[in-house]
Amino acid sequence: MIVRMRIFIWAAVLCALLLTGCNDKQEKKEVRSISVATVSDAAYTDTLNVSGNVTPVETANLSFKLDGKLKEVYVREGDAVEMGQKVAELSMEDYTLQVRAAQAQLRAAEAQYATAKMQLDTDVPSKIAQAKAQFVLTQKTYNRVKVLYEAQAVSQSDLDEISAKLAADSETYHQALEGKNMAAAQLEAAAAQKDQAAAAADKAVRDLADTSLNSPMSGVILKKLMNGGETAAAGYPVVVIGRTDEVYIEVGVPDEQINQIKYGQSADVSVYGIDTAFKGSVSGIGALADSNTRTFTVKIRVKNPTGELKPGMIASVILHTGSQKAVLIPLDSVLQRADGNVVFVYNSVSNTVSRRIVTTGEIRDNSIEILSGLEFGDQIVTEGQFLLYDGDSVQLAGEVQP
Repeated sequence: MIVRMRIFIWAAVLCALLLTGCNDKQEKKEVRSISVATVSDAAYTDTLNVSGNVTPVETANLSFKLDGKLKEVYVREGDAVEMGQKVAELSMEDYTLQVRAAQAQLRAAEAQYATAKMQLDTDVPSKIAQAKAQFVLTQKTYNRVKVLYEAQAVSQSDLDEISAKLAADSETYHQALEGKNMAAAQLEAAAAQKDQAAAAADKAVRDLADTSLNSPMSGVILKKLMNGGETAAAGYPVVVIGRTDEVYIEVGVPDEQINQIKYGQSADVSVYGIDTAFKGSVSGIGALADSNTRTFTVKIRVKNPTGELKPGMIASVILHTGSQKAVLIPLDSVLQRADGNVVFVYNSVSNTVSRRIVTTGEIRDNSIEILSGLEFGDQIVTEGQFLLYDGDSVQLAGEVQP
């Protein structure tokens, strides 16, 4: 009986010891290992992510000034062209004939002008001189006959004869003088006809030159609208060319963000399938929202010396709208719970954590903005938070548990 009692007592003591050991192990399991970070304000660059179309920085619809039949279009869509390069040509036969006709008319007008000038400069002065000399001679003869008549040395008929001749010579002299004015007027008319013929000849030559359509810029043929053999109307586009050594990325910015965009703001541009990263800047801000998308068009100007960016590509744009400060903490440190977003704050005095509900803002890379719920200097749990409860005892990672 005594033996059984001793065995029972030892068994009870052994169980108590085992239970104590189990409790110690359980308490040790409740001390979690964590990592923490101190809450402070952080500077960041605010960005706006948008996408848009690549467009040439400059485009031109190339058309002829004249009507005519297309002899040939020398380019294809996608071809690179240099400034001044011939891209199309009209048939020249009709315009060559017009040049020949206009030049013939010019030669005739020049001959007529030369004749009129010779008359004014040579013939008319000669006639005036002859008429004047005859008039002067007749005047002297009249004066002598009149003296003789008064002396009754000649008859009345002799005086009448010389008087009639004097009147005729006077009229001839005055007609010669008036002929000078007429010759000057004829010369002026001939000069006008010559100028008109010269203008017509110049136009015919220009028209002939305009049968060749040359590129006004270095760029790429974006669209070919006509082919050789077709009839081209004056002013109707034959090809569309775009300058692509620089391009625009046209993006749509919502109205709530358009006032954040300023001229000259920097932008990072990337295109799927192109490893090159491009830099650009804001060079155009639309003043009127699109009626369908309700966004404002913003143009990002990007240098494209190698031509990798092609019109029509879709580009991703990151606009840097300015530097700001905010409370940013690691994204993984915020836990989503039924009652809101939660973080655990570490108390270094008691080595415990407390559960804190926070108001979050925008996500920026691997961080999230905290609008309220934390104060500067708080130490938040950044690792080990998923198994924590309010009031749990913890130890910092790397520390040895006592």
